[in-house]
Amino acid sequence: MGTGPAATGMMRGMSARVAIDDEVRAWREDGWVLLEGLIGVDEIDTAAKDLEGIVPSAEAYHADPDGETARWLGQPANRPQAFTWPAEGPGFRPEQHIWKGEFPFPGTGALNRLCQHPSLVDFARRALGELDIRIYQTGLTAKYQGVANYEQPMHTDRNHSWLPPIGRAPWWNLQTFIYLSDQDESCATHIVSRTDAGDRPTTVWGIMPASDPGLYAAERSSPGRRGSVLAYRNDVFHRGVDLTRPSAARFYLAVSFKATGQEWIGFDAPQSRSTSPDWVRLAEGSTPDELALWGFPRPGHPVWDAALLDATAQLYPRLDLRPWREALT
Repeated sequence: MGTGPAATGMMRGMSARVAIDDEVRAWREDGWVLLEGLIGVDEIDTAAKDLEGIVPSAEAYHADPDGETARWLGQPANRPQAFTWPAEGPGFRPEQHIWKGEFPFPGTGALNRLCQHPSLVDFARRALGELDIRIYQTGLTAKYQGVANYEQPMHTDRNHSWLPPIGRAPWWNLQTFIYLSDQDESCATHIVSRTDAGDRPTTVWGIMPASDPGLYAAERSSPGRRGSVLAYRNDVFHRGVDLTRPSAARFYLAVSFKATGQEWIGFDAPQSRSTSPDWVRLAEGSTPDELALWGFPRPGHPVWDAALLDATAQLYPRLDLRPWREALT
């Protein structure tokens, strides 16, 4: 897709924008790019209202951490860990991930629609060099200062593929963080460009500061206002940082893309929640192209016949199935 007026006109939010070619090039060459203000603040603020049913607000949590934890999570058991990280320094601590939400998200549906936002999908298609792409990961993460030491070792995301990270076309995959809150230097992800990482192996579990100070010296922060998108590849070294500013919080939506047919890449299986009313609402308001992002077969796919379409109409009464029925004829 191009970056002219026609492409801009497809955006739902008036303040959303289309990524420029230099940003696509930066992702391909450096392995990451911060797309400042890709999605409009107005759209983010509308979608953020859905957070009220998923995680506590920063104000509510910090006003009563123990009470909010008990109200939202109950009394989570402390499961035995094979390895206990030291309290100080980088680590992959389980408590870093206790506040999260799974797709489809409850509420108005605006948060779900961010996952297939036209600006995001346009960038994904151009970055990957593929029109036929799939969403393979969706998840909401909330971080609150004081819950955990969020500092992580430098690492690549090896848990997105059965194979080692592949940083070249057409086999690469795209991971994004949609900023649902303003991210300043005190909480934004630190990341290293592929050119700075050199020939360091990307198959290691992680790299601690003392073992490779040069890698940490090359890291850059990725602050941005809400609506910005951090886009990176799974062959890129990066790490979460601790939230040290008092009463700080960070909210973001992880959405990842791959080219169709790359079965070795994956993370979530949202089909297990296909009966969720929130998914049904999203599906019924989506186009064939948007549904295809989730693996829903397009009109003309050989799986379709009249009987299957009739049954699908029972699952999704408000979905306009005319494109699928017309493709049968």
